[in-house]
Amino acid sequence: MNVYDFDKTIFFGDSEDRFFDFMFRRKGYFWYKLNYRWNELLLKLRILDKTTTRESEYRILRKIHKTDDLDRILEEYWDEVEQYMMPWYETVKRPDDVIASGTPRFIMEPIVKRLGLTGLVATEMDRYTGKCTGKFAVAEGKLVNFKLLYNTEDIDNFYSDAYSDHFVADEAKHAYVVYGDGQMMEWNEYFRLHPKEKVIPYRR
Repeated sequence: MNVYDFDKTIFFGDSEDRFFDFMFRRKGYFWYKLNYRWNELLLKLRILDKTTTRESEYRILRKIHKTDDLDRILEEYWDEVEQYMMPWYETVKRPDDVIASGTPRFIMEPIVKRLGLTGLVATEMDRYTGKCTGKFAVAEGKLVNFKLLYNTEDIDNFYSDAYSDHFVADEAKHAYVVYGDGQMMEWNEYFRLHPKEKVIPYRR
């Protein structure tokens, strides 16, 4: 089994940030944009943890369900940003790949389907309220969610751009850091050469 982080690993940028930007361009979402910026500041300052931050930001879902159709919005969103998939992944993709992302499951499901995959580990979030089931699937939370669905002994290769994923990387037979536009290096060697990147830049 090959397991891939999504953002900045096989997708340029952050899929959640792009989703919020996509929504903030629509009429009627100005106050949600202010709320998002405020919460991102509190996260950066480590005043809030990742789960609390995202639950507050995903209050936008209540507005979406009142005035729009979430499934249609998600298809429009991926129509716009699918172009940011990194070309290198298409050359190695296998149908049994698992995408392991911190992004909520309901956002990730359309792109996973478009990629012809079924394996997905993601943040379990109520698509109507933005409330998480458990912790956000980052750092230890990603490993916790992975173990609910798969056996870590089956991970042959794991790919990620971020040290926060070392919890999953430590379980894989082989792990690689992806950087740039698809270059990669063995996990331990990369962080030996780049020790300053061995950080998790938010409260978990």
